[in-house]
Amino acid sequence: MPLQILPKESALRADASAKQIIEHLQASQNQLSLNNAVVFYNFPLFREEEKLLVAELVVASPKHGVILITTAPNGVSSDIQRLDGAFNQIFARLIKYPRLRTGRAKLKFQVDAFVWIPEGTPDDDIAVGLQQLNERFEKLIGDEIEADAFEEILSVLDGSKALVRAKERNIESFSSTSRIATIASLEEEIRRFDRDQRVAYMTEVAGLQRIRGLAGSGKTVVLALKAALTAIREPEAKIAVTFYTKSLYQHIRQLITRFYRMHEDRDPDWSRLQVLHAWGGASADGFYYRAAQRFGHQPISYSQAVSASRQQPFGYVCQVLLSDPAVESVYDYVFVDEAQDFPPSFMQLALRLAREEKLVIAYDVFQTIFDVDVPTAANLFAIPTDGSGDLMFDEDIILHKCYRNPREILVCAHAIGFGIYGRQIAQILESADHWQDFGYTVIGNLTPGTQTQIMRPEENSPSSVSKTNSIDEIITCTVLNDMSTEVNHVVEKVVSEIFTEGVSPEDILIICADDRNAGSYFKLLRSTLQEAGINCNNLQDDSYTIRDFQQEGAITLSTIYKAKGNEAYSVYIVGIDGIFFEPSPRDRNRAFTAMTRAKGWLYITGVGIPAKLFAEELKAAKENFPNLIFTYPTPEQLVYMKRDLVEVDPDDVNDEIDRLGKGLDPDEMERILRRKLRQMQANKRIQKRLK
Repeated sequence: MPLQILPKESALRADASAKQIIEHLQASQNQLSLNNAVVFYNFPLFREEEKLLVAELVVASPKHGVILITTAPNGVSSDIQRLDGAFNQIFARLIKYPRLRTGRAKLKFQVDAFVWIPEGTPDDDIAVGLQQLNERFEKLIGDEIEADAFEEILSVLDGSKALVRAKERNIESFSSTSRIATIASLEEEIRRFDRDQRVAYMTEVAGLQRIRGLAGSGKTVVLALKAALTAIREPEAKIAVTFYTKSLYQHIRQLITRFYRMHEDRDPDWSRLQVLHAWGGASADGFYYRAAQRFGHQPISYSQAVSASRQQPFGYVCQVLLSDPAVESVYDYVFVDEAQDFPPSFMQLALRLAREEKLVIAYDVFQTIFDVDVPTAANLFAIPTDGSGDLMFDEDIILHKCYRNPREILVCAHAIGFGIYGRQIAQILESADHWQDFGYTVIGNLTPGTQTQIMRPEENSPSSVSKTNSIDEIITCTVLNDMSTEVNHVVEKVVSEIFTEGVSPEDILIICADDRNAGSYFKLLRSTLQEAGINCNNLQDDSYTIRDFQQEGAITLSTIYKAKGNEAYSVYIVGIDGIFFEPSPRDRNRAFTAMTRAKGWLYITGVGIPAKLFAEELKAAKENFPNLIFTYPTPEQLVYMKRDLVEVDPDDVNDEIDRLGKGLDPDEMERILRRKLRQMQANKRIQKRLK
């Protein structure tokens, strides 16, 4: 792999010396054995007694170890002190990890630091010119660092090693190929950042930015780190981080705190770096609530807002505030998570409150497989595109890797969801760009009426499960004679996972796809599991109570709807026949949702002909893996698909509200209503295309 530059080469434009070094290292990487090396620019950075400690370049190389280079923009003497501080900080972090050291205070690899100047007098701390730069690198060449150890070095440098803490698991009693050992490896893999994530949070904020990707691509983590890093770079800046889901508050604050402490060894100044729920109220601080008070408005409560606008209460309160021309920028930077769930008026408010449009949003693309439109900035902010108010993203960063599912499960789920191997394709992405946003590669052209091949690269999915399991071990479908036989089959597998493979009960999720018979399934599952000494957390026990999705020591029993947004390492889908008798686009979307709850292994069961049809489609998907191979629809076929979607899709939200509305809090109810509105708007766009 060629030399990687992080966050990206364009960041070097204003730094002539660093750019000169990078260009030379790139041109000489074969000579200097720098293949597979990574260069961080202005990162990692640390604060110590109010001083910023950072080397312009930190090179991590399997052949050289870690090399810090500063380019003396402030004078050699001053920069040697700064370099020494950065060296001490990095060494102290590397030496903490047993895999990286040979003794208490000795690393397995070299760590060097020097100042580089184009001309002058060299000494031990100073390299002069490109020839001495070469000599410095050549002296450090040694035995290649093992791949796992090198990945650990990178995770220490980028901060991921200490950021996300994996759950402690007892794996000593089980074999190295057991499920519990694989889960532990997967958790370690998920903790490490990929290139897209590193670029996303290391890139400085100069204007409007969007970070987008599939659910499970790490957008919330990236956004939190980006906010923390901005605060470290600019300690006097006033920053707001806001979000839709109230339960995210502690998670985001914890991520920011951990990352900040790694770089400044203290908590952030929360008066400057404010973590706020989007709305807020008398008992909970919020982004809108603070803004209203700041500009002399009486904050509007939820009940008042619903009276004024039942469908868009939050949109209404934000619009009222926007109508005041005195409302202006308050924050140097604003970071918005879950941007897809906000009304345009809130996005406009966030933009107005951010100085110089320094607003960063995290956007969840493709919440369902039929949500194929990625809105432009003008759409997202409802800005007119007549030329008088055009708005564009300064940076639009895509996170291609989805950590939620093994590649085998995600590819098969897309095949089922789109109907690739069914009687007719239910929906399809219509451009190579959309497929790339999904993390796929288009092989050839998307030519109507011809065979198309779409491939998911290995690097865009976690690999721990795939390394030790075949596709037939990762995902299976079994057709049985009746519900009782089906339940006994599932319980037998669950017992084996827990008592033989070491999987914790809370890491197992059983989803019933058959809503009509969910009560019967769960009753039988619960009694059979209890006979085997296994407890259950049945989310259907009380539809009026909000229960924790996971309970320690208990398997979760859930419908597809209640499983949305959650996942487990081992997932069982029972009653697949309930949604696969002549499956509609909505049925396929529900199957896709259920399948993509699995982080490790997926077992699907059902009864009768519908289950056999599902098994046949899944078999075709597995045979063609990692590709999706199909005849690309003609324009006429696309028209029929879209008509089906327009006809069916609105029922999805109506059914959910009718069945579960009484158990939802107001925020979740508004989220569903807003999603329905977006779907209706999408359907209108489809109808216009059909005319």
